[in-house]
Amino acid sequence: MRVVLAEDNETVRHGIRNLLNETADIEVVGEAENGVDALRLVDELAPDILLLDVEMPYLNGIEVARRLRADRRVIHILVLSAYSDKEYIQAMLKSGVSGYLIKDEAPERIIESMRELMHTDHQ
Repeated sequence: MRVVLAEDNETVRHGIRNLLNETADIEVVGEAENGVDALRLVDELAPDILLLDVEMPYLNGIEVARRLRADRRVIHILVLSAYSDKEYIQAMLKSGVSGYLIKDEAPERIIESMRELMHTDHQ
């Protein structure tokens, strides 16, 4: 799985990248610290999955997801957010994301969710 990781907090981003890079079937091909860079990297790198934070500078995750869906991009968007508020989750799901995880969930859950998304492609 080729992944672009979009997270504005550098410490969190590095932690997630290290977790994903330790997983044999996952390769982090790009990292973005804002929504504009996330869109650019998806264009340039054509990843399988965009792991996307909601609150980011310039363009938030909701707008990034909306723009990717409006362009009819074939990409799984997995949101990883600190927010468990219903409004955030509903807004993200309406914007066309494939899944929504809370950041304080077990790290293994991120990997499981990514594998589940890829598995649905091959059925």
